[in-house]
Amino acid sequence: MSEPDLNALDAISIGSRLAGAQVVAAQPARSGGNNRVFRLEMAKGPPLALKHYPSDGRDRLGQEYDALTFLSRHGISSTPRPVAKDADAFCALYQWFDGDAAVLRPQENDADQLADFLIELQTLRDAEGAQTLRNASASIFSPEQAIAQYEQRLDGLRRAADDDPDLRAFIDGSLVPTTAAAVRRLRRRYAELGRDPAADLPPAHRALSPSDFGLHNALRAEDGRLRFIDFEYFGWDDPVKLVSDTAIHPGSDLPAASANRLIERLSRAFEAGDDVFAIRRDVLYPVFGAIWCLIVLNAYLPESRSRRALAAQGGDLTVRLAGQLDKARRLHQTICQRDPDLTPR
Repeated sequence: MSEPDLNALDAISIGSRLAGAQVVAAQPARSGGNNRVFRLEMAKGPPLALKHYPSDGRDRLGQEYDALTFLSRHGISSTPRPVAKDADAFCALYQWFDGDAAVLRPQENDADQLADFLIELQTLRDAEGAQTLRNASASIFSPEQAIAQYEQRLDGLRRAADDDPDLRAFIDGSLVPTTAAAVRRLRRRYAELGRDPAADLPPAHRALSPSDFGLHNALRAEDGRLRFIDFEYFGWDDPVKLVSDTAIHPGSDLPAASANRLIERLSRAFEAGDDVFAIRRDVLYPVFGAIWCLIVLNAYLPESRSRRALAAQGGDLTVRLAGQLDKARRLHQTICQRDPDLTPR
């Protein structure tokens, strides 16, 4: 059960205490399904951001605060600098970034800016404090873990599809056949290489990943540069998952050319230290794509946060669910277009 949302007076009180300085006003800002953010106007100095986290059993505050502390300590300036935290109040104070939501007005060089940031993160893999960072949320370190995550999500959605013929038709007629073909190819390729698809990726080949990352996590400054927020899922992960998730993420909705550019640049960076990276990327990409199709369809699950969010928007929930199904179909089509061998004959 989440703690009640903070109001402006709470934010002023907590913000003043954490900053050790007077807050004169608090305005609700970037609000999401998992948290709430206030822009704090200070009596002296620049504004700050107060973020309130849910008490949902995950240490979102600790994961994000530790991540941003690590990044700030090592000179990353495109992420907010942490100021102070109060775990008992589920709140943390950060540097405030002005800017427009980048995903609302994507630009041609956004994919390169995403790639630049993710490549910069990898220069910190051996930096002080890196080895004590947590694993990323929903991290995957072997192909079999990816397959298991797909199957677990699929099982839950299939139960929800019993009363929805359109959803059932997409799952059984499109998603399952192409993903089954991808899994067969993956296991066959690993057998040819003499590798165990259940073996964990060595730590030396893992990546620092914001996880669940894309333009929905970016703000565009006046000079056009992107700054990145929301690091509640940050940690170690398979670089193939990082590349795939960033290119596929519906929150970015990257055009095919931009997604390919992102994949190309990140792949070059990771291939330098992993001679089978390209093979792993090619066989795992459609599996991660299938997982994202299922994530888009989470709204069909009766108790999901996505369903509650759609219901809160008002209107006909059935229509909104159909919109999510259409989004999943388009995403699946994009994955198949990138990998025509998986298209059902």
